[in-house]
Amino acid sequence: MSEYEVKNIVMDEIYLDNEFNCRGKILPLDVVDLAKDIASNGLQFPIAVQPVCDVSERLPDDKKYRIVAGHRRFIAFKVNKETVIPAMVKSGLTELRARLVNLSENLKREELNIVQEADAVNALRLLGMTQESIATELSKSRTWVQIRLHLLRLPKDIQAEAAAGMLNQYQIRELFAIDSDEKRYAAVRKIKDARLRGEKSISVGKKPEDDLYRKKRQTTTAVQDAIDHMANTIGFGLHTRVLAWANGVINSAELFCDIEIYAREHDLEYNNPVKDII
Repeated sequence: MSEYEVKNIVMDEIYLDNEFNCRGKILPLDVVDLAKDIASNGLQFPIAVQPVCDVSERLPDDKKYRIVAGHRRFIAFKVNKETVIPAMVKSGLTELRARLVNLSENLKREELNIVQEADAVNALRLLGMTQESIATELSKSRTWVQIRLHLLRLPKDIQAEAAAGMLNQYQIRELFAIDSDEKRYAAVRKIKDARLRGEKSISVGKKPEDDLYRKKRQTTTAVQDAIDHMANTIGFGLHTRVLAWANGVINSAELFCDIEIYAREHDLEYNNPVKDII
């Protein structure tokens, strides 16, 4: 904060851009509690503004600044009928950097819904940022960024369900992978029905038995299929013998002998426990 000037600015000189703010339009009703707190305890943190000369779009002639961060505090001051507000003047911000400041502060303060986050992330993408750079700037994972971009490619009414908190991030990713909107709507209905029953972590992706990423104890048939797959692609070897042992086709003594042969062929030291037993 020390690198920026903080001063009291006449509120009529400040432009509030609802399109720029990642939270969108803020109604006076939304900040009543904040306004009461400010009236009682004062403003804890100044808002952030940038000079009109740094803003790429044309603003009304009577405005000298645009709010970068602190839109709720600004509206709260209006509710309190204040005429000036403490503001940190951030000069030299590009449009991209100004949007990053706006999104970063809102993520740290009152929780955004996921669609608001998605719109803000997409605005950064349209300004040329990659998913990796957005994630780095916001101290988030690339998956966090990717899920929000996926959400914007889903139908608007499904986005609304996500904004209302009906869908978690994992479910959004699953819905994005579904190949038709009809199936997506059916999946959302399934999720909502499950929530009514008190279930919150329902999956709408592939059936568990078809999910290649799910860890589970394999059946004898599945192990044999894996043996056949490897034999047909990379050939027989110790790998197939281990699976054969797991399936009960060969005994432990045979497996230890196979390991000994493998170790000898690869110049590895190996002590066959079968010999110790004998």
